[in-house]
Amino acid sequence: MEQTQLSHLEQRIRHLITMTRSITHDEYEDLLTIIHRPGWTTPAEAALVTSHLELLIRHTEIVAEARKGLMEGARAVTPRQDG
Repeated sequence: MEQTQLSHLEQRIRHLITMTRSITHDEYEDLLTIIHRPGWTTPAEAALVTSHLELLIRHTEIVAEARKGLMEGARAVTPRQDG
């Protein structure tokens, strides 16, 4: 791999690390409090929130599966022995 390609790959990995660290569980924990407030939402709004929640869950599952595949694939690569 050329140095420019390697540098770009490293930059993208560092960006991924930063993005995943920015996701906090505190926000989701806060949802547990919010949904129990009296009069919190209408049935239509609840349907919208539920739909969005299900989408986030599916995306999170996909990200976890993709991360597992990435790491397994990267670990399986055997360095080439040139020469």
